[in-house]
Amino acid sequence: MIINSRILFWINILVLSTLSGMCLAQNGELNVPETYVKTIPAHPRLFASATRFTALTKQTDSVSRQLKAYIQHEAEKALTADPLVYPSTGFKFGPMRAVQGRILALGMAYRLTGDKRFFDRGRQELRQLAALPDWAPNHFLDVGEGAMAAGVGLDWFYDDLSPTDRDQITQAIVRNALLPSLNVPEGNGSWVAGDFNWTQVCHGGLTVGALAIAEREPALSRQIINRAIKNVPHAGAVYAPDGAYPEGPSYWSYGTTFHVLLIEALRSALGSSFGLEEFPGFLKTADFNLQMVGPSGLDFNYSDYHLETQNEPIMLWFARENRRPDLARQELADLHTLYRDAMTNTKSRVHENRHTPLALLWWNPSLAAKSAGTFSPLHWTSRGVLPIAVMRSASNDPLGTFVAMKGGTPNHSHAHMDVGSFVLEADGVRWAIDLGTESYDKMRAAKLDLWSYAQNSTRWTTFRVGPEGHNILRFNNALQQIDGKAEIRELPASGKAIGNVVDLSPLYAGQVASVQRTVQLNDDRSVTLHDEWTTADKPVAASWQWLTKATVSRTEKGLLLQQDGKSLNLLIHASGNDSGTYTIDIDDVSPARNPQDSPNPGVTRLVVRVASPAKMTTKLDVQIVPGSVAQGRK
Repeated sequence: MIINSRILFWINILVLSTLSGMCLAQNGELNVPETYVKTIPAHPRLFASATRFTALTKQTDSVSRQLKAYIQHEAEKALTADPLVYPSTGFKFGPMRAVQGRILALGMAYRLTGDKRFFDRGRQELRQLAALPDWAPNHFLDVGEGAMAAGVGLDWFYDDLSPTDRDQITQAIVRNALLPSLNVPEGNGSWVAGDFNWTQVCHGGLTVGALAIAEREPALSRQIINRAIKNVPHAGAVYAPDGAYPEGPSYWSYGTTFHVLLIEALRSALGSSFGLEEFPGFLKTADFNLQMVGPSGLDFNYSDYHLETQNEPIMLWFARENRRPDLARQELADLHTLYRDAMTNTKSRVHENRHTPLALLWWNPSLAAKSAGTFSPLHWTSRGVLPIAVMRSASNDPLGTFVAMKGGTPNHSHAHMDVGSFVLEADGVRWAIDLGTESYDKMRAAKLDLWSYAQNSTRWTTFRVGPEGHNILRFNNALQQIDGKAEIRELPASGKAIGNVVDLSPLYAGQVASVQRTVQLNDDRSVTLHDEWTTADKPVAASWQWLTKATVSRTEKGLLLQQDGKSLNLLIHASGNDSGTYTIDIDDVSPARNPQDSPNPGVTRLVVRVASPAKMTTKLDVQIVPGSVAQGRK
């Protein structure tokens, strides 16, 4: 009946398209017709049907067995967990995410086992959620998370809920999520038509809530669903053309996960994704996620990055969609770690993602036999909103050299003033680091313009966010220009060497006439960093920054970095500034500088200072030689 319903749904759309065009939005985009509720499947219809849940119980490959055991383990933990505490004022973000994780685990375990204990606790969570007077519309992410939790819970537990429970949960979705969302305008930089993670999270959660109650509130639900279909393409556009995500790996996980949830909710309930996975670069973005990870396992943690070390269930979805088992490799390893540690009551190095129960739906067992032997390219360059380049000396060498560099602009959601910055690893050590995000609470307490990306925003006074805390060039200690954007291109092939050039001129308009940074990974695993700038009518004081946790000492030709029993030589040469002289500062930046700043234990900032006369081109070359490479040269 579910398959037939989907066929009828699309027949209905085709008829309406032919006769009256009512299934098309005014802008010509495909839209949900008024009659959709006549063919919507019975509950459960979100992410899986009853038939699909039954099929999961018979899925016996090793990954599926481990996933089911792990999900049941998490559901058992939820049975004895303390009730969640929802703040009466302010944000409800933490408990909203927690209840979502509980409902997904309890609901999946109930569907797989029929154990009423899981239903009883799931109903308890739903009743508590539905009884709240609001879901914190002042921070609408909380509403999106709550709507996702309530919608999935109502749908998966629907058959066993009493009419009163169904009514109360439905009313809560309407009162606390759907109606408040209509009070948020589409303009003025709001999440409704935004190009950032809120757009995906809020529309994804709201659509799940709307689809769960579609037969009870058909007109309102249709309005919510069509609003999502209309506006999520704004967020989808940022992946073009190669898959990079401007807000960084942390928010990639958040926004992209809810984008996938929206696609899967629409597919399962309405038979179509309405093309929301077809944006250029979207299906490529799984490669971005893989490329951001260095040999050490650390991410290129640019922008407002939050260290979570969690698994990524959507990588199984991307593996399935792209028919690429290599995309699932790391997630399968992380899932095995979670399973092993859960079964042995060991604290895991992997932090569980609350959407892990959905991994069982997205895992394609036929990929298991094909997962060996394919690795991501050693040189990867992404264009678009955030140009980014990654170079590595080997695919699967924990001691290999890894360099990742970003272009783009500071004027984007969660961006830092870090254009041209990079991280570098060699011999198992991350030598050039990014400090990641600063505490939002600290920045709020300091009364900063936390979400203002204007040229003179106080956001940029925060050490980790502004130019002081990144591996960039500076001229006269001025800020980068927020209306500038740096593009990245690949260097022509030269033997086994690979490299990229980032044109930073737009970021330093009015400071110097032109500036470029070139990074080249050589075939011996050393790296050449070449910066070149031309001054205008006035001389400038140029500075070159590098943040590290290494112990630093001066050498005849530059600097020696030492960390974890390894070493890295920086061989520095300046030219074009009359005498070719430079000075080096070795700054301890571990103490907090301002009220909004956190300490940075053990972090040193290297600053190479060069005086550049007017109307002259200055070049600063830094040859970066890992200790193991230096030994080989002797």
